[in-house]
Amino acid sequence: MVDRSNFFFDFGDMEARKNAYRAIIHTKPPNLNDIFLATQRAEQILKRTQLMERWANWEISNFEYLMELNTLSGRSYNDITQYPVFPWIIADYQSKVLNLDDPSAFRDLSKPVGALNPERLKKFQERYSTFEDPIIPKFHYGSHYSSAGTVLYYLFRMEPFTTLSIQLQGGKFDHADRMFSDLSGTWDSVVEDMSDVKELVPEMFYLPEVFTNINSIDFGTTQLGGKLDSVELPPWAENPVDFVHKHRKALESEHVSTHLHHWIDLIFGYKQRGKDAVMANNVFFYITYEGTVDIDKIADPVQRRAMQDQIAYFGQTPSQLLTVPHMKRKSLRDVLQLQTIFRNPSELKSYVLPNPERCNVPASTMLVSNDSIVVVDINVPAAHVALHQWQPNTPDGQGTPFLFHHGRNAASSTSGAFMRMFKGSTSSGEDYEFPRAIGFAASAIRSSAIVAVTCDKDIITGGHADCSVKLISPDGARTIESASGHLAPVTCLALSPDSNYLVTGSRDTTVILWRIHQAGFIHKKNPPEPPPATPRTPRSPLPTSPSSMSNLLETRKCRIEGPMHVLRGHLGEVISCAVGPDLGLVVSSSNMSGVLLHSLRTGRLIKKIHVAEAHAVSLSSQGIILVWSESKKRLSSFTVNGVPIATSVLSPFSGGVSCIEISMDGHFALIGTCSSSNYKCEDNTEVADHEPNKSSRKVDISEQTEIRQSVNVPSICFVDLHKLKVFHTLELGKGQDITAIALNKENTNLLVSTADKGLMVFTDPALSLKVVDQMLRLGWEGDGLLQSSESHRC
Repeated sequence: MVDRSNFFFDFGDMEARKNAYRAIIHTKPPNLNDIFLATQRAEQILKRTQLMERWANWEISNFEYLMELNTLSGRSYNDITQYPVFPWIIADYQSKVLNLDDPSAFRDLSKPVGALNPERLKKFQERYSTFEDPIIPKFHYGSHYSSAGTVLYYLFRMEPFTTLSIQLQGGKFDHADRMFSDLSGTWDSVVEDMSDVKELVPEMFYLPEVFTNINSIDFGTTQLGGKLDSVELPPWAENPVDFVHKHRKALESEHVSTHLHHWIDLIFGYKQRGKDAVMANNVFFYITYEGTVDIDKIADPVQRRAMQDQIAYFGQTPSQLLTVPHMKRKSLRDVLQLQTIFRNPSELKSYVLPNPERCNVPASTMLVSNDSIVVVDINVPAAHVALHQWQPNTPDGQGTPFLFHHGRNAASSTSGAFMRMFKGSTSSGEDYEFPRAIGFAASAIRSSAIVAVTCDKDIITGGHADCSVKLISPDGARTIESASGHLAPVTCLALSPDSNYLVTGSRDTTVILWRIHQAGFIHKKNPPEPPPATPRTPRSPLPTSPSSMSNLLETRKCRIEGPMHVLRGHLGEVISCAVGPDLGLVVSSSNMSGVLLHSLRTGRLIKKIHVAEAHAVSLSSQGIILVWSESKKRLSSFTVNGVPIATSVLSPFSGGVSCIEISMDGHFALIGTCSSSNYKCEDNTEVADHEPNKSSRKVDISEQTEIRQSVNVPSICFVDLHKLKVFHTLELGKGQDITAIALNKENTNLLVSTADKGLMVFTDPALSLKVVDQMLRLGWEGDGLLQSSESHRC
């Protein structure tokens, strides 16, 4: 569905499925083209979407690619008999430290699980060669690598798999000794047991809850008298969260990337069937293969049901996607888009942009795209807006690896005497003034928290006295749209990485989710801002006149659509928020009620993280919630289910955190520091007043193993989000407090605005040369190089 929900329909026969398909086509849904694409043959979709090429070029991760292949081959989270299958990756479950640089730590991905043990393989090969039956074809393995039983084996500690596991065993759990209790023991079983060749499920790479008895269920007692509880993990894993992190890191490692195509050949590719499968010792019982049994031709309903149950019991081989060898992934060294500033931070050089008085700094927020830089100054919401042009990775001939062109200033000052009445007199020395947005600010709201720039380069601002959010054009600072939903001024806002969703927090204690449409969404170009409405009390009804109804219909065509959901639960002013569509999550914080997690799709409260202070929250694409407490100088991280991951105290640290930026891959954070705090630090007694049982319910982060790190001010800290360790620091000079930072989409250029009206770019010049070399090889004419001397003179 458009809202990312999904449904799985299991029809009794093929004719019923065709009738349902015709009914869907007949209704002519607006996304009909997507339906036609999804009903092509799997191998056609694989070729058309170029998934293989994108994976080979490292544009999508190993995990994402395996999920895509599973989906194309008929595997689904909604079907326990055809659940997504993932490979065993690691072979070392005994060492105290997992060495991902050692090839022996990994499983051989060129062989099926049944062939990993040479001695056991001989027995399988003997079974294959001696098996003779007039009906049943030869096979190596009598069990399958993925079945309903396999899925329930790994996931029985969580619902709905707990209930399904009871149903599978006829109303009770299996014997405790046969259930998943020890990861090392399970690995030994799949390598040695003649009836065990199971692979893994995707949850093993992202969901630590599968290893813990989170619902405190009595699973029974083992023969040794011990209670079956959580899974025993290998010595190299500190806890389930740490195991999942390292397991996923191993999956995405260069060693696995180099060999993963062999495993794909076995499961989805040309080694799945025929002579190549025999050569690869990869033949399973015949009913597991697609097309070997035609269920529709079995007339007897009892016999048909028996065959269906047998197929479900044995497991099912995915639909074959490839009949030729899968391509190999590129070497990591040859992939330019992975050479981000986080890979080699020590190679970064700083480049101060010329004529800072023409850069519209200090900035409250910035956007760096492939052709321009948008800078919004600190006077939000009545802010100046600058649109600069630039060409990254284009040497200017003077030692700078990019071309930069200052934006055009306003033809005439838009501030005027009227604005100066509210904002104070403008400096007489500002001859180069950019257009200014018309806005009346509410008092005591931090400017950088109430402004964001969309991917279309439009600016969204809050903090207005009329409690609205406004969409502002970058070229003239004109208000394109205004939307209202809060009963008090907006105190914080955040955009999703794709700019499709906006969340706003307010002094009225609510958080609102909005949908943001791209510029081409509406045909009417730049509709004028509606006149100010008459103030309305919270209890007064909405107008219901015909004209107001037509206005309501008109607003549905606007760029800002909503409110989609009003999210409740905070007891005080909302001071920070974040939204992640891929995670389906909205995160928000207030000093009186900690951090709240809401569902993006339903608007329901999912979880409350009881932290005394959360002055800033950020959300990683990998599902890590980063929380900053200003008074305690503490960084904390949590999973999307609220499980604490790590804590780090910046000590000694006398300054404050002015801005936080998360890397595109979700593994790192950049933290800008300044000499003074930008946040209001509330007394913790307020939390206790509103939460009398705080001591019993609050997550006591101090009990975790926290690290203490010394950080200089001002500086930019490179932080690993899993351990919250500062692994690199860019130190700035005295008085260069950081007001805003911005990363480009590729994470190769970092733009930094400082309080002394400086604007600088941090980048790796060697990487720019590599980009230029690649562009020249692809036939780029190098116009930027020819223009560099001329633009420099300008």
